[in-house]
Amino acid sequence: MATFLQRPKLPAKNFIAKDDGPREKLWVVGRFFFAVLFFFMPSFAFAAKDVERLPPAVMMDRAAADEAAGKRSRALRTYRLVARNYPDCDEAPESLKRRGMIMMRQHRYRRAFDCFQSILDRYPNYSGYMQVVEFESRIAGELMDGKRNYLFWGKVPWFRDRSGAIDFLQKIVERVPYGDFVPSALRDIAKMSLKKKDYAAAIAALEKLVDEYGNSPLAPDALLQLAKIYRNRVPGSKYDQKMAREAINCYNEFLITFPDSPLAPQAEEGLAEAMNFLANGKLSVGNFYYDSRQNPIAAKPYYEEVLREAPTDSQAALEAERRLADIADGKPGSGSPIDFLLGRYHRRDLVGDR
Repeated sequence: MATFLQRPKLPAKNFIAKDDGPREKLWVVGRFFFAVLFFFMPSFAFAAKDVERLPPAVMMDRAAADEAAGKRSRALRTYRLVARNYPDCDEAPESLKRRGMIMMRQHRYRRAFDCFQSILDRYPNYSGYMQVVEFESRIAGELMDGKRNYLFWGKVPWFRDRSGAIDFLQKIVERVPYGDFVPSALRDIAKMSLKKKDYAAAIAALEKLVDEYGNSPLAPDALLQLAKIYRNRVPGSKYDQKMAREAINCYNEFLITFPDSPLAPQAEEGLAEAMNFLANGKLSVGNFYYDSRQNPIAAKPYYEEVLREAPTDSQAALEAERRLADIADGKPGSGSPIDFLLGRYHRRDLVGDR
């Protein structure tokens, strides 16, 4: 009898046998796929039909209990149901905030920021409005520090997203333009933009900080940083000196507005360098007219302007003095390479008969 009731042993079968048809293979692969899917998505197994009929306050209590018990997926789903089914209740912004806080702990920064931004867009009278803004600033700071944004329910790390930090900070500044943290946000925007070599965005952020938040402790450093950006944007003394003039204006503004700042010596040093650089540019223009065009009358105003703007003991000022003395003595310029090949062109109307 025992032998009759015993289940016969079947031969072992491979995971996908060679003689299995395409339908059998598809069934095995599909079953494996859904097993992996439900492993990473435990919230799919949560039946929420009974929860949707509950009042929002009860739903919030259940979500908080699930969150305390470590059931984050279930808590996230319940918080989402509160915000979706009862958008006008008092618990809706709180549910979005708690949902965003859970996603922050899961490093799902973009999804968390979207939750917080929904509160700022839809619930301007929410009591925790500024706390939500602080959470957004914290997310931007995490991305600036190189933290990775996670995908697929916080399971898969993604690339670093420092550009996203700039976007988040700009949204914060637009939403709360008079917050105490706006100057630091503008400073961070300029810092990240400089790393990306987006000088226009960096200049715009620093100018906004200086113009609209001049009383901030960050304003002196921002103005000095703005002057350095203008100064470094000049490729050389033979190019347009518009950026050098902007740098000089920034340094002068700094010394007038913040004369007692500890950064004043740096501003004075930077102003001298910028003026000397601008003088070298004008000296180059004067040398071009004097040497290459044999036109000392056109070169003389540039040399005189160098003497007015450059420091007295600078190399540019000494060179301009020497050139003006040569013009007064009627000496010709050094000439261009064409002059060495074809001979110097005598301009009787400008330098006399040589």
